[in-house]
Amino acid sequence: EFSGQLHRFMASLTEESWEARGQTVLYIPPEDASEPDIARHDKDLVLRLNTTLIHWTRQIKEVVNRETDGGDSKEEGPLAEVRFWASRSVDLSGIHEQLERKGVRQVVEVLRAAKSSYLKPFLDLSRSIEEGHEEAVDNLRFLENLTPPCEALAAATPSEIPQLLPAIASVIRLIWRHSRFYNSDERLTALLRKVSNEIIARCRAAIDLSELLGRGDVKASMTALQQSIQAGEA
Repeated sequence: EFSGQLHRFMASLTEESWEARGQTVLYIPPEDASEPDIARHDKDLVLRLNTTLIHWTRQIKEVVNRETDGGDSKEEGPLAEVRFWASRSVDLSGIHEQLERKGVRQVVEVLRAAKSSYLKPFLDLSRSIEEGHEEAVDNLRFLENLTPPCEALAAATPSEIPQLLPAIASVIRLIWRHSRFYNSDERLTALLRKVSNEIIARCRAAIDLSELLGRGDVKASMTALQQSIQAGEA
């Protein structure tokens, strides 16, 4: 009983400690699970390993159920999408690597030998992690090509925006043609919306309403407004 409580405490402590750093880490209990056919007869050990597996399952489920895109905020630009997939790739890669560790595999084998009813949900989620990791890596491989032109867009004035758009459109066309996971209408529409968000943000930053309303350099404000209109039409 004491060992079970200790493992639960350590699992929660490990989770909270690493979660504060933005990472998901599975606690592996220091149990002797090297001989599954022997260990499966130890009911107390099986109970403790089941408790650990349930904790892992919850952790992995939370990661799998997180948003599969960078959100659809009215304020977010395309660089937010790149950052999202970079973060997701790191997180899923970390879990994928942990699931391959000897300690995790031994726990799985003992519970398989013990015919644990908690094993199937865990294995199903593990497969989801593998598939999600493959998707995240592939998406990031394509989306990273947006970083240079979109960084330029994020620093552009309205007059500079039209000349930057062909490069961005070319990358999005590349994603549409060759990406295995990102080339859905829903995702590409959301990505184009984020590009529009950035254009709007750059134009809004260039227009000073106080000057436009006659309390400053009206001519400069009108020029910025006209350039913003042209950027929107580009």
